[in-house]
Amino acid sequence: MAAACSGWRCLGLLPWRLRAAGQAAGVGLLRAQSRGYCIPFGTGRYARGRARKGSRMLVGAAFALGGTFGLFQTLQYPLKAQEHLAEQQAAKLPAGSLQLTLYQYKTCPFCSKVRAFLDYHGVPYEIVEVNPVMRKEIKFSSYRKVPILLANAGNTLQLNDSSVIISAIKTYLISRKKSLEEIVSFYPPMKAVNERGKEVTEYGNKYWLMLDEMETQHVYPIKETRVEEMKWRKWADDWLVHLISPNVYRTPREALASFNYIVHEGKFGTVEGFFAKYMGAVAMFFISKRLKSRHHLQDNVREDLYKAANDWVKAIGKHRPFMGGSQPNLADLAVYGVLRVMEGLEAYDDMMTHTKIQPWYHRMEKAIGEAEVPNWQLLQPPY
Repeated sequence: MAAACSGWRCLGLLPWRLRAAGQAAGVGLLRAQSRGYCIPFGTGRYARGRARKGSRMLVGAAFALGGTFGLFQTLQYPLKAQEHLAEQQAAKLPAGSLQLTLYQYKTCPFCSKVRAFLDYHGVPYEIVEVNPVMRKEIKFSSYRKVPILLANAGNTLQLNDSSVIISAIKTYLISRKKSLEEIVSFYPPMKAVNERGKEVTEYGNKYWLMLDEMETQHVYPIKETRVEEMKWRKWADDWLVHLISPNVYRTPREALASFNYIVHEGKFGTVEGFFAKYMGAVAMFFISKRLKSRHHLQDNVREDLYKAANDWVKAIGKHRPFMGGSQPNLADLAVYGVLRVMEGLEAYDDMMTHTKIQPWYHRMEKAIGEAEVPNWQLLQPPY
């Protein structure tokens, strides 16, 4: 499975494509199950149908406006602090160091994973917010998904897929023997056909760090910790991500409450505000039901979210603050990155109230918030 966000699928956290009535409405969402990227608007059947006239265009515009502006406005407030942190770190970038630019959607869980990783390790980076409709910010790339990371370590390289980005940059921070270009070559893109018969791009080895024996021993003194980290990173991509949208838009009340906040906080005209609040809420409510059916979730999708949160806490155990022990590992950062896109919404509050995840979550917030120095210098083993 790939690890990136597809178009508005990431703004709305939607890993599927509307069909039947949804396509008739022109919503234009793409399905890319369990990928580490987001596919922007303007691709697939939605792009081919944009020239259609009449009521379908009107309804499609309403859904697109409600959706695109919807969760983006709802969730962007708690992420502003994260953007400020990245800007503060960028000011500390020493001459000749790795220079990174992250192309993202703020509310994409896969993009959030990458930010959590970079912030925790004190790695400076710049953020370019991609417009999910026009996506002109990534017109330079044939890869039309986010996150995209441009890395300049002498030569500019483009890294795709959130899990590949994290594994490659972590390897680079640890290893003194390999160039970033060599490291990226260890994660080759491969064409595959998914269960729906669609050709997709997958990345081999993406949960592996490409380290030599000494480096591996330094990072994973106990062999089982490496296996555990990889298992739960994959779990975050393949399962946890799919619980977000059905919970954010679980009921009409929750959907409308989210979009009511959007209209209140956003700067909309009368017509735009109406579409964003009502059409967006209606669209996302029905989309969430399709997602629940596709991923075989319980009637009360909160129960799946609660179970996932408690399963994660149980896996950590009572005797270590993080899965990584005294410090977060890549699995901690992945799970935290996915969950934090719900901050400010009822689903997030319910999860904190009805599960045991709150202490771990707050420890993660503190660990990332205290990353004021380049922690990556401490990752390198002595030679």
